[in-house]
Amino acid sequence: MKRLILGITAAILMTVFSACSTVLNTTTQNIDLKTTPPNANITIDGKKFGTSPQIINIDRGRDHVVRFELDGYDLYEIQLTKKMSSWFWLNALNGFIPGMVIDWFTGSMYYLLPNEIVADLTPAKVEETKKRR
Repeated sequence: MKRLILGITAAILMTVFSACSTVLNTTTQNIDLKTTPPNANITIDGKKFGTSPQIINIDRGRDHVVRFELDGYDLYEIQLTKKMSSWFWLNALNGFIPGMVIDWFTGSMYYLLPNEIVADLTPAKVEETKKRR
């Protein structure tokens, strides 16, 4: 009977921790976006996300390009870069290759940097046109 309970417990633990990053890290990440001055239009990978400040929840599985645009200010652009998460390696330590594959396919093996963007927008330079007489 003890062997049966031990076997069932081991099977449950293997199932729960087989995709460690997916369970503990999730496939998305919150990124805090702020600008000075506020109310800049936010575009991520060509899709509009409203205005700053706000916290967005974005896919961890790839790099992203974030753009801030505000009338009278220069365009501000920054890249969110994916990095390997330490949660992913817990699968390797446990010998759960299927969990590693699941984490790889779902993108939960990564985290995005920076996780907070504070952009100081620069006023656009106004070019004066010279009039010829």
